[in-house]
Amino acid sequence: MASISKYRTKKGDFYRIQIYAGKDINGKRIVKTFRGFKTKREAKLAADKFSAKIASGNFLAKNNITFLQVYETWFETYSIQLKESSISFIQLVFKNHILPWLGDAPIQKITVSQCQKMVNEWIKKGLISSKKFALYTSKIFEMAISLEYITKNPMKKVVFTKVKKKSQNQNFYTRDELQKFLISAKKRCPFQIYVLFRLLAFSGLRKGEALVLTWNDIDFSSGKIKIYKTLSRGIKSRVFISSTKTESSKRNIYVDRKTLDLLKEWKLMQRKKFFELGFNTNTSKQLVFSNAKNSLLIHSTPNWWVKKVAKEAGIHEITPHGFRHTYATLAIQGGMNPKELQVQLGHADIRTTLQVYTSVTEEQKMSIPEKFTSLVNF
Repeated sequence: MASISKYRTKKGDFYRIQIYAGKDINGKRIVKTFRGFKTKREAKLAADKFSAKIASGNFLAKNNITFLQVYETWFETYSIQLKESSISFIQLVFKNHILPWLGDAPIQKITVSQCQKMVNEWIKKGLISSKKFALYTSKIFEMAISLEYITKNPMKKVVFTKVKKKSQNQNFYTRDELQKFLISAKKRCPFQIYVLFRLLAFSGLRKGEALVLTWNDIDFSSGKIKIYKTLSRGIKSRVFISSTKTESSKRNIYVDRKTLDLLKEWKLMQRKKFFELGFNTNTSKQLVFSNAKNSLLIHSTPNWWVKKVAKEAGIHEITPHGFRHTYATLAIQGGMNPKELQVQLGHADIRTTLQVYTSVTEEQKMSIPEKFTSLVNF
């Protein structure tokens, strides 16, 4: 809104305009004043012109408020309601995928074309979270609109093409490949790392769930393991224990006797090894898998070992999460009921279990004709 007022000087009567031009980065009102108009009509024409500039965003461009500055204002408010692990995730998203493209650009000058180019690069790289990145980017422009730096959100005109997902078929092992991996792991890895891989492959646990297990979570008589927490990464890569990913992730799972025996064996070895290092492992909070300081292993430790073992075993590399994929695939192949598998994996929706974590192995493909002809026997 513009206001026009008359004022008097030694040279005569003139008109001035005062126009509200939005808010600065601290949320303070910006009011611009223009003087020296000889007639009210002249002042009115000038006011309309300036109002149009403000509405288009061009007028505020002189303030050079950057995308990064608006992001920092948004993040300060948005992060209040988030867990530390979520804060860390969002910071990494912006640092790695959004700020390199838009961070230094004045928010008023960012175009749809710039945003489209950024999104296109995400899609070319096969980033399956591209739409989530776009949503976060859009939130910054919406914040800029609420602060009246701009009037339009360029992300709303960005066109999305389907991201070609990287094939997940290789992020699991067949029965024979898993056997080769575990044989090699037993030879090459520290015993606790071998036991960790065995547990992941024979339980379907997430890596983070396994890394925070304590001995109190395992009932050796029944084979039951209580899952209710996970390993999270916080600000500045700090690792800490938090609640599970979802409510459905809180569950009791059961593992086979051989895996339990290996866990027992490691428990005895751990007690002796850590006693020599000055640690008492006979406590309720003793971790099943820990580092040399008897504290949490970091996420990258199993990642490093799986690469080494896969190479030495002469098989393709998978991620530690691939053992969860392996468990699900072989469980279905072995005849496990999908509902039972859903409970074991801790999924709220059985479609997640079937669509994401089960693959058809070559062995299964070869048996398809036989299964069909045994039913249609003519």
